[in-house]
Amino acid sequence: MSLLILFRIRYQKSLDFVAFLYYYAKVMSKELLIVESPTKANTIKRLIQNRMTVMSSRGHIKDLPKSRLGVNIEEDFEPYYIRIRGKAEIINQLQEAAKDAKTVYLGCDPDREGEAIAYHIFEEVRNGKNIKRVLFYEITKQGIEDALHNPTEIDTKKVDSHKARRILDRLVGYLVSPLLWKAIKGGLSAGRVQTVALRLICEREKEITRFVPKEYWTIKVLFQTKNKEEFDAALWKIKDNLADIPNEKEAKRIKKELESGIKYHISKVKKSERHRSPFPPFITSTMQQEAARRLGFSAKKTMLIAQQLFEGIELKDETSGLITYPRTDSVRTAEEFISKTRNFIQNEFGSDYLPKITRRFKDKKLVQGAHEATRPTSISRTPDSVKNYLNRDQFRLYDLIYRRFLASRMADAVYSITDVQIKGGDYEFKAQAIKQKFDGFEKVYGDIEKDKVLPELYEGEEILLKQVNPERHFTQPPSRYTEGTLIKKLETNGVGRPSTYATIVSTLFERQYVKRQEGKLCPTELGCLVNDILIPRFGNVFEVGFTKEMEDELDLIENGKEEWHSVVKRFYEPFNEDLEKMREELPELKNNLQEELEERCPECGRNLAVRWGRYGKFIACSDYPNCKYVKKEEPKLLDEKCPECGKPLAERFGRYGKFIACSDYPNCKYIKKEKPRELDQKCPECGKPLVERFGRFGKFIACSNYPECKYTVKSFRKKKSKK
Repeated sequence: MSLLILFRIRYQKSLDFVAFLYYYAKVMSKELLIVESPTKANTIKRLIQNRMTVMSSRGHIKDLPKSRLGVNIEEDFEPYYIRIRGKAEIINQLQEAAKDAKTVYLGCDPDREGEAIAYHIFEEVRNGKNIKRVLFYEITKQGIEDALHNPTEIDTKKVDSHKARRILDRLVGYLVSPLLWKAIKGGLSAGRVQTVALRLICEREKEITRFVPKEYWTIKVLFQTKNKEEFDAALWKIKDNLADIPNEKEAKRIKKELESGIKYHISKVKKSERHRSPFPPFITSTMQQEAARRLGFSAKKTMLIAQQLFEGIELKDETSGLITYPRTDSVRTAEEFISKTRNFIQNEFGSDYLPKITRRFKDKKLVQGAHEATRPTSISRTPDSVKNYLNRDQFRLYDLIYRRFLASRMADAVYSITDVQIKGGDYEFKAQAIKQKFDGFEKVYGDIEKDKVLPELYEGEEILLKQVNPERHFTQPPSRYTEGTLIKKLETNGVGRPSTYATIVSTLFERQYVKRQEGKLCPTELGCLVNDILIPRFGNVFEVGFTKEMEDELDLIENGKEEWHSVVKRFYEPFNEDLEKMREELPELKNNLQEELEERCPECGRNLAVRWGRYGKFIACSDYPNCKYVKKEEPKLLDEKCPECGKPLAERFGRYGKFIACSDYPNCKYIKKEKPRELDQKCPECGKPLVERFGRFGKFIACSNYPECKYTVKSFRKKKSKK
């Protein structure tokens, strides 16, 4: 009797394909592999050719409850994990499939969060089973074989480290956020790392606001040789001191003196070589920074696409992950892969492009040493060879990752440098020539320096002054952060970890604490207000150095050198004191946030005041709640006409933000629907394009096939994976 007939007999009322897979597991397989991602599960199934059952938990199956704190402070901070709503059916299916399996393998991602997911699955399916932990650093045939042949146990220290982070974040989020609701408005949030990132952005904005430009001048000179060849040089020194020209008057005085008949000659010519070495292969933070700089990707978008490349792409003859695990802080590369890469460089570019000594990159302290850098899984799988199987954004990111890794194994680029010094009276000038001698790694990756040309010059040679060009400048304020530079700042200061950077930045946008202004991160008025309330009252908790210390302690928990209860307790005691102080200050704080105006209330005659409410700033009577007058802002009229009644359309603000509607509301209730912007990415559930939409909580990414397909990136991150 065929397997399908057996299946029909048992499941006469429903031909559910998922149920069929579970029945197949019971009849045909004695080994079960559970991963967290459906895409990863499908790729592994194809690579191992169904020799074991592969199932997906669709991300976390347990978490702290949303409706309450979920941490028993009185009982040594024990967390109360519950099944995530909607996951009961998946858990039951996993348990059913595990019953007849001889061995259960847990193949969740190889980081703290993946370890926590594996542990929660272990709690649900163990029941005396032989359960092993396997670590997939790349989703390829070889990577899967290596993991299955080297199973291990769940790392409880890593689980404890994740637990401590989750508890710390929950304590801050669930105890501080309600104070913001009472002080400003509902829906705001505070985060242990998120607020530190906001602090950095707000402090940079204050530096820019306080900055006073300072005038200074530089002088460039055009010289001519006896052979009538011209070249530029810059004034460098005056009477053996570095040139400092504070104003136009001094610049004109120097110009006049330079043109007064001084004789000039070449005082020094120095020729040298400069070697430029390639950067290490990508870690998570550098990948996000370069993707932002070169491709214009947000951190969130970079990680979404990187996860797709890691979990598997359907190629011509196989399905395979194209890159190794994208959440890593290690620049280490497996020796075997280095050897393959060196052979590839030798064959494709020649021996000149191969360093004689294998290049080594050093990791920082306390990195996840078992991880490799993010690299291609096959060096022979060039970007062009897989271009037809990737969408535009996938190709661009894969191309970046591939080239960065390949370049890291190639020889230095070499430049010839000629430094020239010119002297005349009390004045000295500098000029430089640069020419690339050998492109090295820059053949595949790098910002190549432009050639700067000088005529052939000799020491002692006399030259003529042709032209003096003073230039006025002003010192510039520090630049606002971009997503990339903010992530670099967080990484440099040890704030957050590879898996958290994208979430930190996206949360700031979702809460409307930050906006983009010409590609830079600019705090909103609300963001500045939240920062000004929290930082003076929780200076230690949201201080960069303190947050770094907490990250270090989480690493110590993972390494078995600290106990998680002790770390959480040391954090909580001073934090709780700050909480109590802020609770006492709330009434006065709320009054101080109310800005009284000269305009009078038309109903009671008292002054109107600027207040904060559920939907942002508004103007109302200062005598609230005795007087509940609220001033209605006139909507901004647009040139466009309403298609239903012909009246002008207007910009309005509602509970979900800005929208365009008829100015004759409520007589005409027309609302203009914005067409969602289509993205290059495909929906992983139905294959239709993803689009950008706007909803209750701001911008989000969802399937264009809604309502037939209800996939959204936001719900996917929360329920289906840990991106």
